[in-house]
Amino acid sequence: MSDQHSSLHKGTKPASPAVRRACAGAGFLGRLLPKQPAACFLAAFLLLVLGGIGATIAAHVALARAALLPPPPLAATWCIDEKFAFLREMPLERFTLIAIGSSATWRNLDMSVLEQRLHGTRAINAAPCYLHIDQTAYMAGFLLERMPRVDTVLAVVAPRDFEACPASQRAFFDPHLAGAYLGGRVPAWLPYVTGFRPIYLAREAIEQENLPPGPDAVALDGHGSSILRKPHSWRPAPVFDPSCYEGLATLEETVTSRGARLVVSSLPVMPEWSERFDPDGSLVESWTREMRATLRQPETLFLDGRSLAWGDERFADPVHLLYPHHSPFTDFIARAMAGQAGS
Repeated sequence: MSDQHSSLHKGTKPASPAVRRACAGAGFLGRLLPKQPAACFLAAFLLLVLGGIGATIAAHVALARAALLPPPPLAATWCIDEKFAFLREMPLERFTLIAIGSSATWRNLDMSVLEQRLHGTRAINAAPCYLHIDQTAYMAGFLLERMPRVDTVLAVVAPRDFEACPASQRAFFDPHLAGAYLGGRVPAWLPYVTGFRPIYLAREAIEQENLPPGPDAVALDGHGSSILRKPHSWRPAPVFDPSCYEGLATLEETVTSRGARLVVSSLPVMPEWSERFDPDGSLVESWTREMRATLRQPETLFLDGRSLAWGDERFADPVHLLYPHHSPFTDFIARAMAGQAGS
């Protein structure tokens, strides 16, 4: 037995000079394990890992104390993650009307007008930003599973919502993690761990420090809307992906399968944008006609924003109205909804 042990010992590869120097220079660890270089090396590795975790936690805490920590990165897009953080604090099971879509929905609705015009309605704007219409359908299905009292889903659309709808980008967040997060079944810090993105966190922190949002930039209504107060020079050229109309059909199917009705309203057309990209109006006309043809359910309500012939002074850009013009636009929608309900 001793011969076997001796042979094993003789076959053991001696520690390299580099490992011996590392252990010898490891302070108390080197003194504790001077003859066990493998264990010393493992312990040093674990210390590095723990040190990295500690540094990461410290960085998050420092950003949070400076009010520069972005919301938990469920989608790694600030305005989407911010909306998830907002929804986490809301009693989702109590709402009867949900607005969902891109920033065309997020930045153009006065939810209090809907509650005033539609008796008994409890409304929330769950729209984030940057979504295309197929992603709107995806998020609507996710939220409706958690909002059993919703009887109306409202989406405001602009041509940009139909710009690109690749199937690979449709599921833009993990529904399991997002569901647990919204339901409070996981701590708020968990998405920072599962979706660790140091570059994203650093970039967002720098942007928040350099461009802090203030009351002079946006108007918040407490219902999830965020209305622009200043005009912007953004003038996106119209691009349409025919597959996006399938996304609109999916949105309608998702809503009606939950026993709710879908309301879709296009925005009024900004004259400056129209003169540049659609001088004869044929482009918006074709887009509107395609949407009408796609929406097939009799209870679905489609509203043509061209009914409001507004001047450029009401627009921040072609996709967003300026405060307070979102209120009469919402009143236009609410009156049509009330008229449909009364007919």
